Amino acid sequence: MTIELRSVSVESLLESLGGKQPVPGGGAAAGVTASLGLAAARMVLAYSVGRSDLSAHETANIEAMAQLDQWREESLSLAEADATAFEVLSKLWELPQDSSERAAAWPAAVTAAIEAPLATCELCRSACALLESLPGRTNRMLSSDLAVAAVLLSAACAAAAWNVRINLPSLGDAPAAERYRARAEAAVDACRELAATVERAC
Repeated sequence: MTIELRSVSVESLLESLGGKQPVPGGGAAAGVTASLGLAAARMVLAYSVGRSDLSAHETANIEAMAQLDQWREESLSLAEADATAFEVLSKLWELPQDSSERAAAWPAAVTAAIEAPLATCELCRSACALLESLPGRTNRMLSSDLAVAAVLLSAACAAAAWNVRINLPSLGDAPAAERYRARAEAAVDACRELAATVERAC
């Protein structure tokens, strides 16, 4: 099963996510949550650009909007990549452990299933860092929306990290697994701290 997150309705996504099928799963949920956070942050900027009282921040705010647009596209692409990777891995699980096909495809499949959610974690960390710079240079009337964006991005990072963790034992390379784990945990910790800073500022 493939999933096109850009074209599926919210209701259809929820039905698919809640069904007895391998994809979409937690990776898609994490990516969509990240995209919602990014969209909420962009709305804050959309209501800030063009305001005379924020003119000193106009260029920076326009640039931030463009960056959020890029990350939103990337978050959905990563969610789809996560779903595809998990689907491949699920099919390999069904093969006998001594299968030559499984042995040949396994390392790349596990790595893909780790790297997609890890990239989501690190995207969320970058986005939270950008959000930390927005209080004071954006429309104060949308401070609650900015806080919501930060909370969603932190949650998306924490969710994606679980998709990293669950696949690490299948990697078969303890040092590499530890490096992946450390990167995911660092992103989660950073997002929590940055989101808390944004919430306090809001």
